Amino acid sequence: MGVRRLLLGLFHASEAWTIPDEEVERLRLDFPDLEITRARSKENLEAAIPEAEILFSWAPGEANVARARNLRWLHAPAAGIGAYLTPSVTKRKILLTNSRGVHAVPIAEHTLGVLVALARQLRTAIADQIQDGLERERWFEGPGRPRELYGRTLGLFGYGAIGREVARRALAFGMRVIAVRRHPERPSAWEPDLLRALGLPEEEPRIDAVMGPGDLDRMLEASDAVVVAAALTPETQGVFDAAAFGRMKRGAWFVNVARGKIVRERDLVAALRMGSIGAAALDVFETEPLPRESELYTLDNVILTPHISGNSIGFWPRAMALFRANLRRDAAGLPLLNQVDIERGY
Repeated sequence: MGVRRLLLGLFHASEAWTIPDEEVERLRLDFPDLEITRARSKENLEAAIPEAEILFSWAPGEANVARARNLRWLHAPAAGIGAYLTPSVTKRKILLTNSRGVHAVPIAEHTLGVLVALARQLRTAIADQIQDGLERERWFEGPGRPRELYGRTLGLFGYGAIGREVARRALAFGMRVIAVRRHPERPSAWEPDLLRALGLPEEEPRIDAVMGPGDLDRMLEASDAVVVAAALTPETQGVFDAAAFGRMKRGAWFVNVARGKIVRERDLVAALRMGSIGAAALDVFETEPLPRESELYTLDNVILTPHISGNSIGFWPRAMALFRANLRRDAAGLPLLNQVDIERGY
């Protein structure tokens, strides 16, 4: 294989999502065969894209992809690829890979963090600290008494990289874990090479049950806490509606670290107001940023975060380790890791 032309379109208004200089320099050192162009603006990207063979970029848009006459491989730095499925990508069958798995560790830690916060009533403690001072007596009576994760059942909707890492941590807390995934009969799709590139354990967590979508009601009825960790697809959109919340245990906790449109937000608010579920922790919403007039702000049994569960200083080292692994596979003529099925959308 001759010289490969790589274009990096990893600029962003936020420093957190802009590729660090040291990661670009490491690419140059590790891959001297690469002709690397780094775009630092939309204008840079537009000027360089016609010659790019490999594009590692935030969503470049249809107009740019249409002009990328030499493009054969497009790599996304995150897992979500909806904005990458442009007409040119699908029609020309450009190879699309994503960074599925790079957010698994921070999102799993965030998930267990909010579960601990819900169990131990930390929202109440923080509110007391800010407003009224600490009142010890009320912690010993009524429905607000702290609970434990130990011995409780965690239900996962989605059992990919994030689900696996949530399960691993929940098991360490002594929880029972059950999961719903699209194809429970299939073995894990996580190749050892991919897990090694991401720095994730290769062994599967020993959870209690893996069920199919037809068993969602059974999972909801059995779970003390439900965590949404699935991709947004036509099949998962709006799955968590009034009927689903009605199936959950009274007082159960609900956590969404996946995509806001998997949940009917109005139905969730109603379930929280009526007390049919106990509390929720939400990192994603139907509309983002969450509008200030949202009823969710008025509820005292909700923890809200602004779609930051995947944010971590470990993002770029992990994302670049995966990309370097794929560059080596590309040079060797091997199948790339994390290839996206364009028809399925993930």
